[in-house]
Amino acid sequence: MLFANQTSVLFTCALLSRTWLLFAIAASSRQTGGDILSLLYPEHRWFYLGLAIGALPLSRLLLPRLWAKVSEKIQLWGLLLILVADISLQVHAINLNHWRFELLNAITLWLSLLLGFILLKAALSKQPTLAK
Repeated sequence: MLFANQTSVLFTCALLSRTWLLFAIAASSRQTGGDILSLLYPEHRWFYLGLAIGALPLSRLLLPRLWAKVSEKIQLWGLLLILVADISLQVHAINLNHWRFELLNAITLWLSLLLGFILLKAALSKQPTLAK
């Protein structure tokens, strides 16, 4: 049975903040950082949208005590809303590639949909799911 526990919420936050991780990798390698970013994000607006989508999940990873004050349902529904925005961006990016199959896009979209199902199920449940 799939349920949202602390691990799945943290993995969801890590998945949603992947643009920030790429930004940190690109910033650490100064000579090739711009090339890395231009390879994975040819248009700058997708990079900035990824940073915007990943800002709250990154804060959830870095500041857990701050988020402990927020109720579990609000956390789950907020993550679910951000995940839906991320999935819509992924589908739009696949559409721009004329629906060509790419393994990385398929894995990322599959993981996002699976985590969306887990978070939705937890958000609709009446029991507390996250361990404090």
